[in-house]
Amino acid sequence: MSHAHVLVYPSPLGARAQDFLTAHARVLPVEPGPSDDECRAVMRSVLGYGDESVLATFRRIQHRYSGLTYFSHFRGAEIVFEPAFEVDRDTGQVVFEYAVMDATPDGCRSGFVRPDEAVWFGFLHVDVPAFPSLDHFLECDALLHHARQQRLLSAEMPSDANAHLTALRARHPGLRPVNSASGFSVGWWSDDERLVCINGFEARLAADGRGMSPVPTVVTTWLIDEPLR
Repeated sequence: MSHAHVLVYPSPLGARAQDFLTAHARVLPVEPGPSDDECRAVMRSVLGYGDESVLATFRRIQHRYSGLTYFSHFRGAEIVFEPAFEVDRDTGQVVFEYAVMDATPDGCRSGFVRPDEAVWFGFLHVDVPAFPSLDHFLECDALLHHARQQRLLSAEMPSDANAHLTALRARHPGLRPVNSASGFSVGWWSDDERLVCINGFEARLAADGRGMSPVPTVVTTWLIDEPLR
């Protein structure tokens, strides 16, 4: 089952993400791309060796996600998963390009996965790590979809998001992290009454490696009908 498509065998996704995909996702035909031998040849040409573990990771990701498409609340667009094996000749790194792409590309946004399975999103020349895996990204999209059906309590842009979170947790000590849906600059927290999203992805993207960002981190809180499953 490890090579089954996510719509066929969604585990280890949680029930919420599985329900989201069942209701909103479908599969489009996608070209498989180069053969294993062609991928090995490119690695040997650029890297001087072939890495079988990297190739195995790519095939597993390709088999699980290729062709998956749905409207992504995180990306604000219809997306399609089209991972393609590439070796960057400038950096000497293997990347799985086009892993998450807009269904109607604008030439500005990108989404790729590295062999450690981390998901990177980019805009023009800036790329930043977003999620530890594609499953984390799917969980985040599913939770965003769920959140937008709840009662919006507040949307704030604090000058210090970490201090804001510390104060929020002091007021609501029951808040616990939702690690399955969180990323490197997007964090989810919940208790029995509220759901909190701290989204610093756009801020990190706009910072372009600098300390300060012209774009604020957004902290959104919803009141929920029942505790998260």
